[in-house]
Amino acid sequence: MKKLTILAVTVLLTASLFAAEYGGVTASPYLNLGVGARACGMGEAYTSVVADVDAVFWNPGALVKVEDPQFSFMHNQAFGGTAYEYLGVGFPAEQLGLDIWGSIGIMAMLVRVEDIDQTKETVTGTYDEAFAEKGRTYGAGGTVIGVAYSWQAAKMFSPGITLKLINQKIALEEGWIPAIDIGIIANTNFPGFDVGLVFQNISFMQMNQVDGAPDAPLPLNLKFGVSQKLPRLFSAENDPKDFITIAVDGILPISPANMPFRLHFGLEYGGDLDHHILKGRVGYRLNGQDLISDLGALAGLTAGFGYSRNFDGVDLALDYAFVPYGELGMSNRIGMTIKIGQPTPTPTPVAVKPPKVVKLTAQSKKITVTWSTESIKEIKGYNVYMSYKPGGKYYKLTKEAIQKYYLVVGPLKSGLRCYFVVRSVGKDGKESKDSKEISAVPR
Repeated sequence: MKKLTILAVTVLLTASLFAAEYGGVTASPYLNLGVGARACGMGEAYTSVVADVDAVFWNPGALVKVEDPQFSFMHNQAFGGTAYEYLGVGFPAEQLGLDIWGSIGIMAMLVRVEDIDQTKETVTGTYDEAFAEKGRTYGAGGTVIGVAYSWQAAKMFSPGITLKLINQKIALEEGWIPAIDIGIIANTNFPGFDVGLVFQNISFMQMNQVDGAPDAPLPLNLKFGVSQKLPRLFSAENDPKDFITIAVDGILPISPANMPFRLHFGLEYGGDLDHHILKGRVGYRLNGQDLISDLGALAGLTAGFGYSRNFDGVDLALDYAFVPYGELGMSNRIGMTIKIGQPTPTPTPVAVKPPKVVKLTAQSKKITVTWSTESIKEIKGYNVYMSYKPGGKYYKLTKEAIQKYYLVVGPLKSGLRCYFVVRSVGKDGKESKDSKEISAVPR
């Protein structure tokens, strides 16, 4: 019976690369397994990248970026008969009827290991075959249930906290203890450059282990991440069709203290093919005393891909990640994220058309917008719109439709590119579609 219990412990611990490589003793080592196929495909360098409901697990400070209802699912099929499921749900607090700022998320994770045949050792040191023939088994696994809250405390940063209940079951032994995660996301003044920091699994209690073994602490980690998101890499500035994200995470294990510092690197590149967004991912995790994993160089590699599309206000993303663990085997992770926003409004047909020709003349701290007026007798006038990024949110510059053929816009910041479109306004007050977007830089 004693040997059976030891075997169950061993199987549970090998469910995590963290525990397989090192000799530190922690309870619930599966807490070091990443959730979400996108994050795992990027080498789990996700502390500052996460911007959806998975922030409940990765960094609760980023949960504030959930501005519409979101749902996330993941299935992980790993080596040794190990698998786990993850579910995350997030909402803006106001949509739940709460008079507070910020967002709220809930997560649940279930880890399971295939049942192990139960055996019995006799007083002579042999195994009781009659006992084994009865087909008795033992199981091992764990459960995590958490709720998180995040708010925009200042323009540049948002903190968050996740409250968790953590369960571990090995054979007939089972225990529950509470823990918290504390995280923060800082949005720097550099576009697309974010910084994240999170303490994971803070608890003043220890988990009950198998009979005869001492209680053990949870794996307490301090994570620091930086990432750079670029809206385009190879596509044109006025028509960005691709994007790239580069991320680096540093992980300092605080408990147990004999674990080495780890570095995770991740990269994601994608493109928009007529609203069908395809993404490829690759990552590497530097683990072990010599940075390269004790399970082999390939054990640190991760890869994956994703596909997402908008269905009239509902964003659906499907992701896959492949994570090898050297001699132990491999892990395949499949995830799905659903974001429910406002349905895309159906444009109302209008008779008027936008100006055929729009031109810009850059001057000192101002730009003059001119356009053709072929149908001036059929329309009420024109509205001019400006944005500081291509295809971005446009700001209306005209209080009401104007009938002249030009507009002087200023003062503007020298050297900062500005984007313009012009719309015709019919006699009924309805606007036409946008004219072709053009841009200029004031001197």
